[in-house]
Amino acid sequence: MEKFKTNCLVLGGGVAGIAVAAKLADSFEECILVEQNKELGSETSSRNSEVIHAGIYYKKDSLRSKLCIEGKRLLYGYLEDRKIAFNNCGKFILASSQEEIQKLYQIKENAYECGVEDLEFGNDLIKEYTFLDYHEHLFSPSTGVFDSHSFILSLERDFCDSGGIILKGNKFLRISRQKDHFSVLVNDLNNKIEFEIQTSLLINCLGLGAVALSNTLIEENRHTLKLLKGEYYSYSGKEKLSHLIYPVPKEYSLGTHATIDLGHGIKFGPSAYEVQEVDYSISNEQKPFFLESIRSYWPDIDANKLYPSYSGIRPLLENEEDFVIEATSLDKNILIDVLGYSSPGLTCSLATAQYIKDMLDEF
Repeated sequence: MEKFKTNCLVLGGGVAGIAVAAKLADSFEECILVEQNKELGSETSSRNSEVIHAGIYYKKDSLRSKLCIEGKRLLYGYLEDRKIAFNNCGKFILASSQEEIQKLYQIKENAYECGVEDLEFGNDLIKEYTFLDYHEHLFSPSTGVFDSHSFILSLERDFCDSGGIILKGNKFLRISRQKDHFSVLVNDLNNKIEFEIQTSLLINCLGLGAVALSNTLIEENRHTLKLLKGEYYSYSGKEKLSHLIYPVPKEYSLGTHATIDLGHGIKFGPSAYEVQEVDYSISNEQKPFFLESIRSYWPDIDANKLYPSYSGIRPLLENEEDFVIEATSLDKNILIDVLGYSSPGLTCSLATAQYIKDMLDEF
């Protein structure tokens, strides 16, 4: 069996993995990224709303809050610099009851405490949407949508231009730990051969598989994975949107919202319900709940114009609302875990990469 050595190994080629790899490539003589799919960003990173989040919901000083706000700034700058398509369209958050109006004020107050000071009540642009039903609305002007596929491809080019090596269609099988290196067994699915990569720095960006890897290497079940499924439907009705429309957030999600793509097509999602296994099929049993959620603010929507589109699985953590990004020294090795990395992970990605670089600089 062939053995290779590298200074830095990133497992997982979602948006977190490729953003971190691209950021670290200049700092190491050699950096390798291993991704089991044929293309980067094929799982959680591509099964979402492609929204650039403002950073208004998350707890003050949490990683989600800090990385989202900084990530938004970095992301808009990166997209503009690389001429990647985006639309800083803004979004409306709608309160459908008196109780939800109070929640809107709490959202605005929380956002202000976190450093997001541009939210406003009473924006007249919403008056064009006569089909919406609401008691009050809050407008977020810095929310947007973007071409996440082109963004990930651009990060891939950045990484390769800096000398990074990407192994697509390669699946890690198991890892053992020695005093001065990790031994990572990899199966090249393209050629059906196995080989070993040795590294003293391992970045765990495996998304749905990140918790299992972390618990194995640290030999302690410090975290428990919780799978939350979200489904999306496209809409072909006559109504048009120029902004995103969100309900007041629910317990596990920001609610089933209406978003637009760069061609102004409308899609709804995600729903949010816990599952026990990864299955990307659309559940017919969940559609009535999906429709009920939409009708709380869009009462006359034509259900016959809603078509199943795609679904995603969010790798959350039991009893933990925040991301967990931590460094662990294991003998002479360093393990960086990126756990519970879900929404607003796309928005956070560039800030996450800088956060991990700063973390490594401390070692």
